[in-house]
Amino acid sequence: MSQLFKGLNLLIADNELHRKPLEQQAAYWLSKSDRGIEHEIHLLDIAKGQWLAGSVMVWLLASLTALAIIADNLWEHSYNPSFPKIILVLLIWVGMLFVLWLIAQVFDQKAGLSRWVTAFASREPIGGEHDSLEQLQEALELARAYPEVLEYKQRVVARRPLRHEDIRIMRQMGRQRRHAELARELTMLGNAG
Repeated sequence: MSQLFKGLNLLIADNELHRKPLEQQAAYWLSKSDRGIEHEIHLLDIAKGQWLAGSVMVWLLASLTALAIIADNLWEHSYNPSFPKIILVLLIWVGMLFVLWLIAQVFDQKAGLSRWVTAFASREPIGGEHDSLEQLQEALELARAYPEVLEYKQRVVARRPLRHEDIRIMRQMGRQRRHAELARELTMLGNAG
């Protein structure tokens, strides 16, 4: 169970990191070693399994509790089971399960399975299923065009192989630089007298 909490702490740290400026994100990923990333992947794998098992148990408990409450309220004064009552209980139960499912979907978008998938994807080596050809091509073009992007890549490669998150950081660094250049050009356009 401690692995689950360590994995959740890692997800929380990832969420916090994505809210920080790009320079801090780059420094954080520059400091990571290949062995450390592999350890995190292993930890996330164990924690995800525990998370899924716990989620299934909570889902079952919630659905069976809802079924018990519905049945108890329906047969509170009359213990004669009839076909319409059984159908009514099942329909209400299915409706409640649907509502619980919708709530779970909203939760999943914020902190559930999709966050686990993102955490795994960010630690994957480049060239995997998470890096499209366009993303790699953009990172390559930006590394050729901007020295700070190339420097980041070289510093990472000196320590470990590139990961998906490194590609994202390189693309973001290049986009910020390109944005600043375009904004400067737009400001200067028509002002040179």
